[in-house]
Amino acid sequence: MTRALLLAIGLAMAAPIGAATSTGSIAVTLTLFSRCDISRQSEQTLPSIDCGRHFSAQPRVTESVLKRDAKRRETSRLVTVEW
Repeated sequence: MTRALLLAIGLAMAAPIGAATSTGSIAVTLTLFSRCDISRQSEQTLPSIDCGRHFSAQPRVTESVLKRDAKRRETSRLVTVEW
């Protein structure tokens, strides 16, 4: 049992050493679009955002109600745009 435990500890310590000596590369590209068009059909709908007319460039839009004020009949909303 002790030998198996020592072997496991030794292998766990040797794994990062092997990873540090390996090399490689990752091919990535970043495309930035200079302009996004934001439009909102009505107060009840989320804004639609069109960035470069590419499906992969479209942000995710979410809306949540933060607070309702009964006296003023106002509702505070948070609209979050994530790329």
